[in-house]
Amino acid sequence: MPTTPQTLPPAEPPTAPPSTVTPSELGRHLLTIRGFHFVLGALGDPYARLLRGEGDDTAALGDEIRRAGPLNRSHLGTWVTASAEAAAALLRDPRLDTRHPGGDRGHLGENLWETWRTCHVTPMDDALLTLPLADYRRLDRVNRPVLGPVTAGAWRADVRRAAGRVADGLGETFDLTADLVRPAVAASLSRVLGLSGPAGSGSSEGDPREGGAGVLGPAEREVAELLPRLGVALDAVLCPPRLPVARDLEEAVTRARALVHDLVTASAAEPGDDAVSAMLATGLGEADVAAACLLHLVAGAEIATATAADAIVALLDHPGQWAAVCRSPELAAGAVEETLRWSPPVRLVSRIAQEPLSAHGQEIDADAHVVIVVDAANRDLAGVADPDRFDLAHAGAPNLSLTGGGPEELVGPLARVVATEIVRAAARWPGLRADGAAVRRMRSPVVRAVVRLPLCR
Repeated sequence: MPTTPQTLPPAEPPTAPPSTVTPSELGRHLLTIRGFHFVLGALGDPYARLLRGEGDDTAALGDEIRRAGPLNRSHLGTWVTASAEAAAALLRDPRLDTRHPGGDRGHLGENLWETWRTCHVTPMDDALLTLPLADYRRLDRVNRPVLGPVTAGAWRADVRRAAGRVADGLGETFDLTADLVRPAVAASLSRVLGLSGPAGSGSSEGDPREGGAGVLGPAEREVAELLPRLGVALDAVLCPPRLPVARDLEEAVTRARALVHDLVTASAAEPGDDAVSAMLATGLGEADVAAACLLHLVAGAEIATATAADAIVALLDHPGQWAAVCRSPELAAGAVEETLRWSPPVRLVSRIAQEPLSAHGQEIDADAHVVIVVDAANRDLAGVADPDRFDLAHAGAPNLSLTGGGPEELVGPLARVVATEIVRAAARWPGLRADGAAVRRMRSPVVRAVVRLPLCR
C-alpha cells in the first residue's frame, strides 16, 4: 500500500501516488509474517497464537501471557504484557510511541528473516492509524470541542433517530451485523459527520421493505458498503490479511479519503448542522478536520460496530441481563461500558520504544516492539469481582479500553454513543434470540469482529 502525507490536503482530492510495491511483493511480505505467526504459534508461543486470529480461546491465551510475568518477550521478539499494572503504566509511558525512532514505520522492503520486525504488518499511513502520538494529540484539539468525552453526547438524539430508523425497517428475522449494527453505524456517522446532508434527509429515498439497510439513503448506503471494507484496518496493523483483502482495503481507504475531502470542502463553503461544520467553525485547518473525520470512518466505525455487536451477543447470552436492559433501556450505556471492559473492540495496542528503558524488571532496547493485551489486562484490574464474567453490575468499573492516546481514544467518545444507541434500539425486542452461534472474522486478533449472527425477534 502506498505511503502518503500524514494529513489530508484540503485543496484537491487526496489521491495517493502510484505504489511502488507490486502485488507479488506485498503478498510475499504478508505470507512471511503469517508464517512466523503459525510456526511460533505451533511451538506454543501464546502471543503468536493470538496473532493467528484463528479461533483460539483468547481469554486463556491472555491468562497464559500474564502467568509468564508482568512483561515478557514473545518468540516473535515483541515485549508483551497482560498485567493491569504494567499495561496502565506502559500506555502512559512517554518513551513509547507508535513509530520507530527516526520515523520509519513500514517494513515491506526489508528482509524479515533478518530483521524480524513484525510490528507494522500492513502500511496504514493512508488510513492514519499509525501517526505519531503527538499528531493524535493535535487532532484531538480539533475533535474534542465537538466529539470529545463531554461533547459527543450532544449528538445522541441524532444517533438515536438513525439507529431507530434502521431497527424500524427490520423484519422478524435478521442478521445482527449486516442488517442492524453496520447500517445503524453508517446512518449514525453519516448524520453526525454530515455525509447524508441535513437531519432527516438520509432516509428520503430508502425502501423500508428491504430491511434495516433498505431505509438508508444513497449517501448512507455508500458509507454502509464502505465500512466493512475499512473494518479490517485495525487488525491489519498486526495481523496480515489475505492479499485480495489488503488490496481492497487500500481501495476503500482511497475512497474514504475522497469522501472526506469532498465533505470538508462542501462544509467549508456551506456549513450545516453537523460535526464537520462545527469543527471547521473553530478556525482550525481543513486538513486536520479531514484527518479527524477519516479516523471516525476508519477506526470509529469499526469500534462502534464491534462494541455494539459484542454487547448484544453478551446480553443475549445472559437472558436475565438482556431482560433488565429491555425493561430499563437506560442500562444500555452500562452494557456498553461492561463490554469495553470484558470484550474490548481494540484488544491489542502496539507501541515502539523510542529509547532504552527499564520497565517491570525488564531491559527494553530502543526500537523494540511492545504490545499491551488490553482485554486480558482489563480482567486483571483490582476491584472487579469475578472479572471473567460479563455482568451489568460491573458497569463503571475501571478499564483500559480506548485509552493510551492513539486513534482509538480520539474516536472513542462518539463510538460509545453510537454503540449505546444501537443496543438501546435492539432492546425494543425483549424476545430477541440468536438462531445459531456468532461467526467471527478470521485473522481478527485486534477486534475479533462478529461478522454474522442470525437473530429472531
